Amino acid sequence: MNITREYMGGITSSNINLMDYLCGKGHDFVGIELNSLQFMKGATIFKNLPIERFDHNIINIHDRSIYKILKKSSTTNLGHLFVYYKEAITLVQQVLKKAKPDVVLLNGTYFIPWIISIAAKREGIPIVLRYAGVLSREVSNFTPRKFKIMKAMERSIVKSATHIIFPSEICKSVVENEVVKKKIKRNAYVIPNPIAPSFTDKFAYELSVDRRIAAVGRYTQIKNFETYFAIHKLLKDKKWRHTASFVTNCNKAKIINLPKTVELLPSMNTEGIKKFYLTQGLIVCPSHFETFGNVPMEAACLGIPVLVNDTMGCADILRKAGLSNMVMSFNDLDAVAQRIIELCGQYILPKQLNVLKKLLDYKFIGEEVFAVLNDATKNSTN
Repeated sequence: MNITREYMGGITSSNINLMDYLCGKGHDFVGIELNSLQFMKGATIFKNLPIERFDHNIINIHDRSIYKILKKSSTTNLGHLFVYYKEAITLVQQVLKKAKPDVVLLNGTYFIPWIISIAAKREGIPIVLRYAGVLSREVSNFTPRKFKIMKAMERSIVKSATHIIFPSEICKSVVENEVVKKKIKRNAYVIPNPIAPSFTDKFAYELSVDRRIAAVGRYTQIKNFETYFAIHKLLKDKKWRHTASFVTNCNKAKIINLPKTVELLPSMNTEGIKKFYLTQGLIVCPSHFETFGNVPMEAACLGIPVLVNDTMGCADILRKAGLSNMVMSFNDLDAVAQRIIELCGQYILPKQLNVLKKLLDYKFIGEEVFAVLNDATKNSTN
């Protein structure tokens, strides 16, 4: 599987949970990390994984910027990208040739999963694609030429996969309607992202009832954090006293329209973000679209109320848990501001918490994902 070391990413969280499950069941796995950083510290996020089970391979591609080649390219096909990443593809193929995995699990549809998909196809290894962001939605603000290249990349990965795991029904629908332009009838599964046990186990912290709201995540166009900033200003205009925070891995200078009254905080490890959630009265998630949404689910499993846009995949989980009031359209900012006032500092009831934890249990979801991986392996040998 392709792995990352970024704490803020849903891919990292989902992978760590799956690897913990696989370790517990005695399975070995290979992690392939194509790293675009010239300098990096040790991957402490994987320190608890036994080295006899986890074969961690790092391939450095800091001299192969996807943005640089997209800027230089004058075509809309993938041929120039294939040449540009030819060396990386060969290195991944060498890892796969030596490790001989039964199946490759691709997380996401960006250029790193694309590179691995080519190497896996060359080695004749079945591919399971687990969607983590719809690439064509993520790059909808790109120029038409760059957008066509990214969409071709996404379609190439989907075509290479023998099985596809969608984290939500809304993700599956978007991929069918906008990416492949047809119904995916065979080997398609809807399995939500798991939540780490550190967010679902019993805890001894006292929940906050203060008027504190926060947004957490990567600063990208699709996350729509400018709307969160606008809502904060609107709440201040309404004379609703509160504090607002924004946790992200982005440099302050690159954030557009960040109010001076919003506290900017760096990304945190699992324990750090857990403690942060527990100091908040509400987590706000205004994303234009997300295939799932780990942040609000982590907070909700701790008993912290959340408010998510109805375009997020995790909205279905909240509804199933009886928390429909935490899902709404973010088109009407006045209505959103009023809902924030109503929800901030409220509690999620024990019955609702139990439903959330059962639906998002990493062992249960690990079993479902493993069943798909196993089926892909069996189908490839028949």
